[in-house]
Amino acid sequence: MVKQLIKILEDPTLGRYVAANVDLVEWQLVLNERPLIRGPSQITGPVCLGCLKSISADAATRCEKCGWPMCSDPKCADDEWHRAECDWTVNRRKQKVNIKDFTVPHPSYQSITVIRCLYQKHNNPEVWAKLTSLESHCSSRQGGSKYESDKIWIANYLHRFFKLDPSEYSTDEILRVCGIVQVNGHEVPLADPPYVAIYDTGSMLEHSCLPNCSKTFTSDGHLLIRVRDTAIKKGEHLSICYTDSLWGTAQRLAHLADTKFFVCKCPRCSDPTELGTYYSGVKCTTEDCIGYALPNVLQSTNDPFDIEWTCNFCSTVVDPNSIELSLAHVGKDMAAMNRRDPKHCCMFLDHYVTIGNLHPNHYYFTEIRLNLAQLYGQQEGVPLDQLSQEQLNHKRELCLKVLKIADVLFSAECRIRGSLMFELHAVMAEDARRSSQNTGTVMEALLRSKFYLEQAENLLKYEPIELPEGQMAAQCRNNAIDLDLLLKKLHESIGTGAPI
Repeated sequence: MVKQLIKILEDPTLGRYVAANVDLVEWQLVLNERPLIRGPSQITGPVCLGCLKSISADAATRCEKCGWPMCSDPKCADDEWHRAECDWTVNRRKQKVNIKDFTVPHPSYQSITVIRCLYQKHNNPEVWAKLTSLESHCSSRQGGSKYESDKIWIANYLHRFFKLDPSEYSTDEILRVCGIVQVNGHEVPLADPPYVAIYDTGSMLEHSCLPNCSKTFTSDGHLLIRVRDTAIKKGEHLSICYTDSLWGTAQRLAHLADTKFFVCKCPRCSDPTELGTYYSGVKCTTEDCIGYALPNVLQSTNDPFDIEWTCNFCSTVVDPNSIELSLAHVGKDMAAMNRRDPKHCCMFLDHYVTIGNLHPNHYYFTEIRLNLAQLYGQQEGVPLDQLSQEQLNHKRELCLKVLKIADVLFSAECRIRGSLMFELHAVMAEDARRSSQNTGTVMEALLRSKFYLEQAENLLKYEPIELPEGQMAAQCRNNAIDLDLLLKKLHESIGTGAPI
């Protein structure tokens, strides 16, 4: 009998959670789960309601039964996920939908994912039971602008447009489903635009800004969860990150409070230095002080904005308005610059790192370094082999600098770390090409290139081919074959004394 890798447990405070049922090794795949529901994001332009990809007025075809726009693939009109809104349009509305404007977000799409949830009530009680067992945070949402907007644009809209009987689907029930979608929905980046999916076990994984698991998706939208680069002992809770781990503490706290309705107090958020990286550090305003104001989140607070910015050197409590002004000034220049131009990125980094108003590891700088590291060698007309040696060295330096932060703060972000490893592989391979007259240097560069390639392949091997990182994973496999052949040839040439 094969023992289950994970199990679902319940705690009076935490509610349901996922724990390791056995010792789990690093990088182990522990969950492959089909979605309970999938559908378009709430704010979206017209998309095909089968594949969920964006469609234009010229390319759209109407579903023969309900009139909703679909793509040209005939399978999409018969897709199981489209059945809910198609059935309700035919049998409840009794009039075909006619979407005319394909250029802006369309209000009719706000309710589609909620419709697909509500449809399960009478058509798939098992899925409905799983959905309604998930957290909705209705009490926290009530009175908020999003809650009131959902009441108008989803609950009232469904009662009016689809002629739903309020005794069958009450406003409260519809708004509860809206909360379930908001709190438990995963953004799935397999289509353009990304769509939303809700998973059963996947919804019970805890949040941490330092998670012990990484997530991605299969090409057909299944959720994949794997252990990151640290083993998990039997009984330990499994966690993923619900927010963007590249953001600073204040941004993560605000986002989690707004979308998931809790104040994070994980080890990263509880440490003003963010594990010694000073990732959110802003220069102290005290004259001649060499310290940085860092976000101190009080353990007793339930307010995500109750952050005390305290200098790590002189202990001065810095006015949060001053912090906001400093960040807004830099952020304005970030938003205005051309991120597709390496010169602009270099000028930004040179200017603001030199000024010193933000810590050298600040998340603004990390974001631009990551962008620039991937930009070198990807520009049209300037491939990797045409970079100057200075640019190639800078690319390597940027990759290593971001990886150093990533290893501490977002080691579960396989796409980012894998992409950077692949870039380093390419840099070392190019170094080898440029050192073709020195056998020892070539061998060392190629072996380093192989090391980074193996790291990249391991990190990216579960990424779907629809994503750039999935395509990079396929390239890793091809490059590994070529690199092994080249190393074999090099070893043979060294053994015979023949030129390379």
